[in-house]
Amino acid sequence: MSRPAYGGWMSIESEVLDKISPDPEFRSRINGTVESIMRSIRSNAEELALDVEVLLVGSVAKDTYLVSADIDLFILFSKDLPRDLLEQRGLELGKRVIEGEEKYAEHPYVHGECQGFDVDVVPCYDLEDASELKSAVDRTPFHMRYVVENLKPEQRNEVRLLKQFMKGVGVYGAEARVEGFSGYLTELLVMRYGDFRSVLESASGWIRGTTLWLEERGKTRFNDPFIFYDPIDPGRNVASALSVDSFALFIQACSEYLHSERIDFFFPRERKPLPDEEITWSISERGTSVVVAAFYRPDIIYDNLCPQVRKTCGGLMDRRGEFDFVVVDSAFLVDDRVYFVFELENEVLPRCRRHVGPPVWMEHSERFLEKWATAGMSAPFIKGGRWIVLVQREFPNALDLLESRVERTALGNEFKDLAGYIVAGGEEIFEPIFHGALSALIDKRKNWEV
Repeated sequence: MSRPAYGGWMSIESEVLDKISPDPEFRSRINGTVESIMRSIRSNAEELALDVEVLLVGSVAKDTYLVSADIDLFILFSKDLPRDLLEQRGLELGKRVIEGEEKYAEHPYVHGECQGFDVDVVPCYDLEDASELKSAVDRTPFHMRYVVENLKPEQRNEVRLLKQFMKGVGVYGAEARVEGFSGYLTELLVMRYGDFRSVLESASGWIRGTTLWLEERGKTRFNDPFIFYDPIDPGRNVASALSVDSFALFIQACSEYLHSERIDFFFPRERKPLPDEEITWSISERGTSVVVAAFYRPDIIYDNLCPQVRKTCGGLMDRRGEFDFVVVDSAFLVDDRVYFVFELENEVLPRCRRHVGPPVWMEHSERFLEKWATAGMSAPFIKGGRWIVLVQREFPNALDLLESRVERTALGNEFKDLAGYIVAGGEEIFEPIFHGALSALIDKRKNWEV
């Protein structure tokens, strides 16, 4: 779809399309690479006596790709082949074709680089109907065919705009590090609403639980922030990977863009760490306390690391709540180490806490008195008809808690060995090693505000 220029000036969306749309030279280069890899797969399959089909999927197959496109090639095996053999033969064939590494989604695949493009070679089953699905990967060819058949040619650029907008905002990608909108979901949204601007206008009014579909509303009920029933598999929510924060951020971005269109929504400025003095001033002004915990970065790919990081962050935060520390905010930063930063109302609590017992007239109040008659920091006393006693806190200092109880915390599997574990608080947090993590905590600007 061509976009108008207003008042002699190119519109922002036209300018964006000029930057992100593949030109004839790029199309020729990526098509040549695809054809070359497909020939190699077929040739190697013949040498290995494998009866397979090769299928181009993803955004390149659907012509919704940007100039930063990846190539996704699926090797289709007979549906009668056992799963272990599909994985084994798929990996063997993939490694013959591209020099890369083995990655894992629902089952292993090969990721590498060829002629300047990132390439995924993925084994799956060759199925005639979506009702035969054996894994999530098997849906992909059906998704590709559905989009090719139903997305109008003029809507391809609308998808490109939506993808770039989501990239700029920071909500594009269903992978664990983003928890955002998948490419397939952007295509369905354009089919549902017609064009880029209509998606944004509708999305600015979405609420949690908004439910959409194209052909039929599935019978399965979901508790996700946003639901879009898969036209290929109505029992599946295409938006299941979308976190509530990414959902909310997209709604806000749509509203703000429609109110004040700026190219920064599509191409935000680079975010740099805040100056030392701004970090120090911000923490001082708030009057809060900041503590940091850090581990060596586990040697696993980033997409697999992110769920472990989030679990560890949640576990460390829950442990603080268990011991009465109020967490105002938290952040994490993945670098050579993984840093977890917690902003607390207070790093140090009183040595005593109020422990509420049973009403005086309850039978087991005697047991309460026997236990706490001399064990508390005060004698038991009555308030509101209940026994109360002041007891000593096990951990009045948040750093002591971090150091002493981390082994009992619900950490991600990759952090349980506590490799390189350190903690810091007070003036120590202003050491250069923690600067990036503190900046991640303090800098709350949205991407388009940088």
